[in-house]
Amino acid sequence: MVSRLTVIPLLLVLFTSSLPASDANSDISRRIPKRIDGPEMEHLGGWFANIYPWPYLPSFSTVHPVRSLWTKPLDYQSAGDISRQNDLLNQYGSSADVLEYSANPALPDHNQWLRTYFTNGRRPFFVAYEHIYGTRLTPEDGAKDMDLPSNRVMFKADVDTIVRKVIVPFQDRYVSYRGRAVIFMWAAAAMYGDFASLLDEVRAQYPVAFIGSPGLMSPPTDPQALRNFRAFDGFMEYALYSERYSDMIARSSENAVRWRATIDQFEAETGRHYIFIPTFQAAFDDSKYPGRGRPPMYPRSRAELLRHVASIKDATGTVYDPIGPFVVFSELFEGAAVIESQCVSDTVDKRDRYVGCGTGRLDVLNAFFGRN
Repeated sequence: MVSRLTVIPLLLVLFTSSLPASDANSDISRRIPKRIDGPEMEHLGGWFANIYPWPYLPSFSTVHPVRSLWTKPLDYQSAGDISRQNDLLNQYGSSADVLEYSANPALPDHNQWLRTYFTNGRRPFFVAYEHIYGTRLTPEDGAKDMDLPSNRVMFKADVDTIVRKVIVPFQDRYVSYRGRAVIFMWAAAAMYGDFASLLDEVRAQYPVAFIGSPGLMSPPTDPQALRNFRAFDGFMEYALYSERYSDMIARSSENAVRWRATIDQFEAETGRHYIFIPTFQAAFDDSKYPGRGRPPMYPRSRAELLRHVASIKDATGTVYDPIGPFVVFSELFEGAAVIESQCVSDTVDKRDRYVGCGTGRLDVLNAFFGRN
């Protein structure tokens, strides 16, 4: 599995948010309902757009959004930018957004989403909980031992923050799975120790469902890791990577079949249904970000990109549930973003490298996974 980009320390140094520290929707006494009946995940038609509350740093980025969607380079998106982004996502068949979200009040995520997204538009959404970097757990960055009492307490506190500040105030838009609000954990395998019992405890207290990223490029075999994954409600990979795009297609397809067999075993053991959502990976290129070293991964041609799409479509309804796929929309540093982009010298198609700048990637998504 591709490691999550560790930009938080850098962004805190470069950008000091002037956003308000509190808001009317953060009332801690807000009543928590027993069910969340927002847009039902199993009924959504269209792909999921993963969106980030980070600024656009051109010197570090390998995707450069058009100016209508990101008015000010070296800055965060404005409310107007997000409004135009919403229109773009609607136009290209996306059904819901996945907002990267930290429950750490020292980080600007909540206020950034509050001033741009939560109160702007009507698109369904759920959060990708940032549980690895810049956290209030121990250690602040990296994998977490969930046998530590302090980590268990803080995990519950983070979920409480998400429920009270995001899910309940915006529950008419918040994506649910059979009456429970969806929380995506992008690096689920990094939560080691007895994480399973903690997920059960949290679900008993809050109307939430946890979807985890299983690491499809190298599915877990450790018994404890599998016990923890069995405690999730579903699975959705965060990123797919091999040095060659063709290898990524083959490995992810083969391992998705293996993971479906694991899910079938989970279902036989628990009597529960686990949702399995596919992932579309347009590329991977973090070559401009300091300290990173993976070789860039691009499809050799548009035809190879379409083979990846076809592999997802062929497996939908058998290996995968007919939902999604999950797509990185605006993570600009790692080169997978499908946001409408500028065609500059670094991003135009070249021999043996298809980028699909402009709306090339969006056109493919709309054609194959857009809302009917």
